[in-house]
Amino acid sequence: MHPICPACFTAHPDVVVRSIAGAVARDGVRISNCSACERLSFRYDAEMFCSVCDWLVPDVNERLAERYAANGGDFAPGSGECPGCRQTGAGPALTFPIACPGCGAGHMVPQQKVSTTTGAVLRCACHFAITIPADVWCPGCHLNLRNLQKISALVKKANEPDEQLGDNVKEPPLDRAARRVIGLATAGERRSRTLSEAQQSQLLNGRHLDTLLYNEGQIADWILDHVKLRSLGHHLHRDGGTDLMLAVAERVAAMDRGILRYVESVWDGIGTWQK
Repeated sequence: MHPICPACFTAHPDVVVRSIAGAVARDGVRISNCSACERLSFRYDAEMFCSVCDWLVPDVNERLAERYAANGGDFAPGSGECPGCRQTGAGPALTFPIACPGCGAGHMVPQQKVSTTTGAVLRCACHFAITIPADVWCPGCHLNLRNLQKISALVKKANEPDEQLGDNVKEPPLDRAARRVIGLATAGERRSRTLSEAQQSQLLNGRHLDTLLYNEGQIADWILDHVKLRSLGHHLHRDGGTDLMLAVAERVAAMDRGILRYVESVWDGIGTWQK
């Protein structure tokens, strides 16, 4: 049996029953947050545990729901605790696992490598640029990581094509543009490995890409990412000239230097830009 969150109604499989039982035996009450919605929605006390086997009683979820309703919603954190991670300060530095969305390979990421404002980009051996969003940090204190289940969900969402190429209005404009550039370039580079030599030659042909920009017909999927990346370069040049293109390129290099040369090739010939 897994406790069910009375706030989001999600089963809570990450709970360690023995640990909670020990905390209740020691302190009388244990307040815990949900690994899915991260709200402080669980309040355990001695009545939740069988006096014979120290395991959860059969109607534990009904009792959890009753206590949540009686409290009027989320429980308050302990004195000095962050409501997001329930720590009173920065915990020890951690290294957390993520899986590459492209090939499934596992990676261990030191939390120090992930910015609390811009996140990070990790290039897998398969050449997939894995976006690690800043949201992996606790939204309350920004000192500690969120739980692994939430981190995995956030990384997966950040690397979905529509999400990666979308706009985050809270992100600085240069960073937002750089992430869009990285997303298009990474998708285009990955797709290019399956193409013929003739097709690959067209991918970095600026004149050909510019012709497709004004093509009223449907653009083939295999070259669409390059056309969009070329179009973005033109828009940046129109709005701020080569200086703006360079500023975005610097942010691209800071997030994923490995993809910068590819971007430079696609933008070759826009204004005074040269690869």
